This record gives sequence, structure tokens and C-alpha cells, in this order.
Amino acid sequence: MKAKTLILISIAALLIASNFYTYVYFACSNGYLKFTLQQIATRRNQVLAELSELKYYAGPMREGYSKVIEANKGLEEVLTKLREDLINVPYSYTIMSYEDFTKKFLFAYTDEMKNFVLNITDGWDGTDEDFRSDLYKIYKEWRSAFKYASHQEKAEGAPSEAFLFINIGGFNYGAVEVYSFEEHAWIALRYLKEVPFGYEVRPIEVSGAPISFRNKRGVCWDFAVVLVALYYAYYDLAGKSLPTIYVSIQGIDGDPESHAVVLIKLEGDRVAIMDWEVITPLTDGMVEFVPFETAKKLHVEYWRQVSFKKPSDLLYRGFMKGRPYEAGVFYTNEEFYEWLVREFK
Repeated sequence: MKAKTLILISIAALLIASNFYTYVYFACSNGYLKFTLQQIATRRNQVLAELSELKYYAGPMREGYSKVIEANKGLEEVLTKLREDLINVPYSYTIMSYEDFTKKFLFAYTDEMKNFVLNITDGWDGTDEDFRSDLYKIYKEWRSAFKYASHQEKAEGAPSEAFLFINIGGFNYGAVEVYSFEEHAWIALRYLKEVPFGYEVRPIEVSGAPISFRNKRGVCWDFAVVLVALYYAYYDLAGKSLPTIYVSIQGIDGDPESHAVVLIKLEGDRVAIMDWEVITPLTDGMVEFVPFETAKKLHVEYWRQVSFKKPSDLLYRGFMKGRPYEAGVFYTNEEFYEWLVREFK
């Protein structure tokens, strides 16, 4: 009898334990399901909010797209008409602005200029001596080929070069907001909204190394701009370059009133200067680089020898260079020297 009682008690305990476990399991599962349902509800609300926002922006986006289509049609009509007109244009032309064109064209070199350099130097043999020798050869040959002509003589001589500068459209732009998945935010995108007019064409006289090289005559500006471009051509052929610039100088209490030279920098403040003659020393036909102060003294001495109105000093008052184009003005030689050492590379 006692054994049966113990068995019944044991069975009852097992049933109680099993029911308790089942209760706990389903209670936990129910809690998890409630939590999951809350997350789903939260995400659903987020999706509905994003959908509402998308619907809000869909209208402007559709409108912007329609305007882009119309603007592109207008642009296509302008370009078609322009292409038809350009067939009969006897000029070279560009759609760049005059400022952008000048920056690219001023120190550009042509195949003719590259061949000029190659014929002079026969390329670079990889030595420092040959490199410095080639710098002098290029200067010497260009100086020999170039003929000085006053501004009036230059104007009366070779014909001026005109380019057609074409301004297409005068575009108007709009903006529309779109969602960026990369930035996880709404961003504004600009688009071509309309082309209010066709195009403007203006013939403008241009100047630059290719034109001055072809004419092989002019003033110091022409000589210096071409020499810089010829050096750029040589650097590209050699695969090695030195910082090279067009420099504007002015005599203090004397000549020159305004003049252009070429300056090449080696390192630190060591430079070589090419005026109508090579100002810095030559050694066995090789360009030598000297400290700027030494080069300036030699430059002042040169101008005291060749000018009627002898200067007490020279002011290096400005520069231009390509790759990329840059220009600057200085009011003292100290400013120029600081720029030369710290920024000109």
C-alpha cells in the first residue's frame, strides 16, 4: 500500500513539474512573440512614414524629370543649329570661357614645338650634365630663332589669331531632393531646368605660346612665354621636370619699366634666370643654379650694362605658370623670395 502511494506521489510530482515547465516555456514564447510583434509594428510605422515621405517628394521629382527632358530637347536643338553654323565658320572655336581657355592655351605646346626641342636636344641621356646642357641649348636656339619687334611692329607684322568663343544656353538649374542610401539622408540634386536662349558667338583675339612660336617675333612677353612652353615640352620628353615660371620684373629708378624673363628653380632658393641673355652662370654650356640673391645681383648688373637708364635694383613683381595655371603679384622682393622658397615647387 505504501509503495502504491509513493508511486502516485511521484507521478503527481512529475505532472506538476511538467505543467510548470510547459507554463514557463509558453510564457517565454508569448513574451518573445509580443516583443517581435512590437518590433514589426514599429518597423511598419517607419516604413509607412518613409512611404509618406517618398510620396511627398515623388511629385517634385516627376516634375523635375519632365523639365530635364524638355531642357535636353532644347539643348539638342541649340547644338544642332550650332553644328550647322560652325561648318561655315573660318575660325578656330571653343566653348570654354576666355579665362579657362587662356589658362590652358598660354603655355601649351604643339607638335611643331615638341619636334623643335627634340631636334635640338636629341632627347635626354639620363645625366644631370645633359639635362642642364639641354636647358641651355633650348634657350640658345629659341633666342637665335626669335626676332624682337616692338608692339607696333608686331601689330603690323604677323596677322592676329582669332578664336570664336561660344557661350551655349545660359543654363538655368533647378534642384530636387532624393534619398541617398550611402549617406542615409535626403540630399539635394541640381539638374538642368531650361535653356533660355540659344548661343552667343564672339570672335576674340588670343595670345599664347603656340602663336608666338609660329610667328617667331614679338616682345619679351612672347619670348618668355614660348621659352616656358618649350621647357615644358622638354620635361615631358625627358620624364623629368624643374619648376619653371614666367616672371615679370621692373627696374627701380631705371630700366626696364616692365619686362618678362624665365626663372627655373632647382631646390631651396637656387635658381637660373633667362633674360635676353642667360643671367646666371654657364659651365661648359651647362646651366648653373645659384642662390636667388646672387642671381638678382647678376640680373641688376646685366640691366645696368644694357640700359640707358640704369636701375638701382630690380623688383620681381609677378609670375605666371602652367600645370596648373597660376599667377601672382608681389609688392616686394621679400614677398617674392618667401613664395619662391616656401610655395613654388
